[in-house]
Amino acid sequence: MNYHAMMKEYKAVDVHSKLEEAKPHEFIKIILNELLSNMKTLSFSIKKGPNVSDIKSKAFSQSLSSIIVLQSSLDFERGQPIAGNLNDLYSYCRREIIKGFKELKSDGIDSAILVITDIFEAWVEIGKKN
Repeated sequence: MNYHAMMKEYKAVDVHSKLEEAKPHEFIKIILNELLSNMKTLSFSIKKGPNVSDIKSKAFSQSLSSIIVLQSSLDFERGQPIAGNLNDLYSYCRREIIKGFKELKSDGIDSAILVITDIFEAWVEIGKKN
């Protein structure tokens, strides 16, 4: 097994073990962090990579999966209006990711990265207070 394949496998196992052991707040933080990482990879691969690449496709699908997890974790009964606002932001990011992937343009993805960065930073601050 070459070095890159080994590191990829290690990272996958590391993320899975962190998720299994995480408390709910930490779980969301991990998902947000993975989403940011995948969105940045997607944006970079659109800007610099070939039109078709496994890295771009994987970053695209993992970004969408993370958004689905985040949206499904929202508590609309007890968390309004914040849950509704977050759902709208996640939907915006999902649309921009899909559009950028289809059109091979990173502008919308880069805007969505800023949105998720703000959410991630706020989530980290909330964790410090609890």
